Amino acid sequence: MKKTLTIAKTELRNLFYSPVAWFLTIAFMVQCAIFFTKPLQMISKYQDLAQRNNPLFKDFGQSLTKLLFLEKDGIFSNVLENLFLFVPLLTMGLISREVNTGTVKLLYSSPVKLRQIVFGKYIAIMLYNLVLLCVLGVFMITGSASIVSADAGILLSSALGFYLLMCAYTAIGMFMSSLTNYQIVSAVASFTVVFVLSHIGGLWQRYDFIRDLTYFLSITGRTTKMLRGLVTTSDLVYFFVIVGMFLVVT
Repeated sequence: MKKTLTIAKTELRNLFYSPVAWFLTIAFMVQCAIFFTKPLQMISKYQDLAQRNNPLFKDFGQSLTKLLFLEKDGIFSNVLENLFLFVPLLTMGLISREVNTGTVKLLYSSPVKLRQIVFGKYIAIMLYNLVLLCVLGVFMITGSASIVSADAGILLSSALGFYLLMCAYTAIGMFMSSLTNYQIVSAVASFTVVFVLSHIGGLWQRYDFIRDLTYFLSITGRTTKMLRGLVTTSDLVYFFVIVGMFLVVT
């Protein structure tokens, strides 16, 4: 376990030595800011107009937490739809970089097992995913401060869904990185697989068999439940199986 954590620490340090991690973090922060301020401005505008026209106005009759975070223009919905743009850049060099630089020979000749290398690198990516979750958490806290009696349960379940989905996508990207020595090929393959898994849940829904099959294959469909505040053991096990499966084949 000590060697695995050492590899994770080294990989995380190398990740932030490169401009990719910083670029993705800043781009993710800007994206979250846009998707957060746009609905917040609209809600504030409508609330101001309603109070001017009706002195007895109290609320919109629906959850502001849902309007701000979970609706079509909300921060969670848009962030989850655009995750496939971040994953290929993040994972394209996890394994292939070691081969291209020749450091993989040092790893193979050292007293380190292959599973320790894979798990160490994935732990580093999980820690980076926590950084993105913290960025998202800043806007969650800001939104909670702007909403009276914010629904903390839905926000927490949505954050859990985001983190599990990000971990599943990065596990897939890590596997794609192990298949080729070329980072661009790995990025394209990761983008293709993640894009298909993100949108397959909406294809051919008029056929019962295909609808059941696409629901099982759709990863974002599992996260949709968590955006509504529903966390089930079957969905948690599904994410754990997906992550474990791709780590094993890696």
